[in-house]
Amino acid sequence: MGNLLSRLSVPPTSPEEAGAWRTAWNASYVEGRRAAAVAAMHQAAANITAVVRQLRDGGLIAATTSVQDLVHCVSGHLQPRLYPDTPLVSLALQYFRRPNAVPTYLQLLHACQRHMAIELVVNVDSPHEGRLWANVSAATGGAVVPVLSYNVHELRSYNRMTGMARGKYIVLLQDDDKLMPEDCSWLPKLVAQFESMPALAMVGMNGFQLGHGEGNDRDFNNWRDPKTGNTMMFAFQVDLAPIAFRRSALRAVGGFDEGISDPGECGIWSDWELTIRMWVAGWHVAFMPLVYKSRATPNETSGTHKPETGVRCWGRQQNVASACYMGRWGAGFGASGAGRFLEKLENHVRLTNLRLLQGAYPAGTCPFRKGCGLDGDPPLPAQYNYSYAAIPHAMVVA
Repeated sequence: MGNLLSRLSVPPTSPEEAGAWRTAWNASYVEGRRAAAVAAMHQAAANITAVVRQLRDGGLIAATTSVQDLVHCVSGHLQPRLYPDTPLVSLALQYFRRPNAVPTYLQLLHACQRHMAIELVVNVDSPHEGRLWANVSAATGGAVVPVLSYNVHELRSYNRMTGMARGKYIVLLQDDDKLMPEDCSWLPKLVAQFESMPALAMVGMNGFQLGHGEGNDRDFNNWRDPKTGNTMMFAFQVDLAPIAFRRSALRAVGGFDEGISDPGECGIWSDWELTIRMWVAGWHVAFMPLVYKSRATPNETSGTHKPETGVRCWGRQQNVASACYMGRWGAGFGASGAGRFLEKLENHVRLTNLRLLQGAYPAGTCPFRKGCGLDGDPPLPAQYNYSYAAIPHAMVVA
């Protein structure tokens, strides 16, 4: 390290040496990295020593086994997320022709970087803006990672970005939203919740459902995680966007189902369908009221509400995707008939809330239409025993 610092402070005389040691780093930056590495090394050494001691005490390894004896075993698999420059969170932005909003996304990136290591992966669906995003990437030292596509739109965009992302957690964003509060103070709370609940795979921050239809109290302010103190609810379904994932869980279930949306079309119903798959795979899905949204470009219409795209998304694409959803998971609630599976899942979500969270709803009341008993699956009250296919169309818009 001392030799490196000396080379940084004294410019080499030969052209070859000058080229070999050309860098934008300075002595204070290198010293900071060195100090962080030393601290990490000491912490890792303490952790390893503690684990070896536990193994010895448990009779799992010989009493004479040293840390050095285990180096070859533990060095066979590295942990990439422990590399110094690996982001903890990847912000993933679906972008299409909104150059006036680019400063909003950069402000979000810089605000979040003050809290933790962050990258911003951007699916650029308008590749003619590639020069713009290349310059942005260079200006941020590579913290912005553009993925140049051509009008693949939501589902394929999300899957591409999550394949590129390096963060342990991924937050999906849409280019017409501006997240508040602007200081990104919501992100540490989100990460703390993921870290506190290893089974938590998906967190919606836009909207959620506790079941299809009425009868459940959706007042999330009545629920809190006793470990983190965060306000939250486990949700039957959550809505895009913003929406956050544990990257390993999203990959484990295969990401978004690209089969329910043609390239260039919106991803309506995909968020609900993915939520069900997460629960089926054994993961948990929650809603957290961490952010609220304003328009990133106030004078521009949302992409799915423009005349040329609105009917295709909220009409044709919704019909295609909802038919796939109901064909896969069911189309009704009640003691018999298609959709009984979804009723059982709603009950599972109800029990998960009651068992893992601290309820603060008024005494003598219960927020769930199946009651607050901690066992069993009570029958659905008669007034909520309906066929999902018979729900008025306006009630099932994702």
